[in-house]
Amino acid sequence: MPEFNPGSRRDRHYTVAICKGAGLVDETRQLITHWRPGEEVKAFVHRVQAEDLLGRYTAYRARDIARRVFARRFLIPSDRPARMLKGIVDRGLPRKTFTEMLFLFACRADALLYDFTIQSYWEAVQRGRTRLTAADALAFFADARSMGYIPRPWSDRVEVRIARGLLGILRDVGLLLGNRRNQQGHEIVPYDMSDEGVACLARDLHDSGVSDSALSQHKDWRLFGLSCEHVHERLDKLGEERGLLIQRAGSVVSITWRVKSMEELIDVLAR
Repeated sequence: MPEFNPGSRRDRHYTVAICKGAGLVDETRQLITHWRPGEEVKAFVHRVQAEDLLGRYTAYRARDIARRVFARRFLIPSDRPARMLKGIVDRGLPRKTFTEMLFLFACRADALLYDFTIQSYWEAVQRGRTRLTAADALAFFADARSMGYIPRPWSDRVEVRIARGLLGILRDVGLLLGNRRNQQGHEIVPYDMSDEGVACLARDLHDSGVSDSALSQHKDWRLFGLSCEHVHERLDKLGEERGLLIQRAGSVVSITWRVKSMEELIDVLAR
């Protein structure tokens, strides 16, 4: 399977997809519980509506969440993300790990969310800021327009909705605190990725074809504020009992996996 590539700056395009749903952590967990590996997207979306799997939503909204959010993030073009999340839920890994992997796949499916997290949120953290506001998102949009990442201009109203959506998902996954319409902005939360999340992301990159030497440098780690050296330290900490052994000799990195698949890794992490 080819390595995930967040795209070159030249072909980067931002959409309004985030307006369809922010984190939806509880809803995703509910859908993952009922999703059947190998089930066709169309059949699952129909079943979500027919079986009222998201009972507190209208039938139209439930179908929209299943088709435009869940399927887009976890089933298309491959259901590998959904399989990982289902394994995490079924084997009882920490909720934080489930949320981290949900966020990873949501970012991969949405270039705007991916870039905003790294370029606005984590840069604000590095500068020692304590809050992130809608104004930060609007400034990010202005830069994106000037660089051609927003092909068609958004209205002021749409920009505000998208800004709230971006801040909302960062809040839903635990990177921010504060209510949805907080005019003072959202408080930035000191964040430390779970050991299980580190292991799952490392294995996912490995299974995607990322080489040992490139794994710790992959941009996905920056979604969680981890530098290359931080990744090495965290992988060292995991150790063989968590399914892998990392060896370094100067710039040469070698990772020996004691498990043969993501499923085996999740089993080991669940012990």
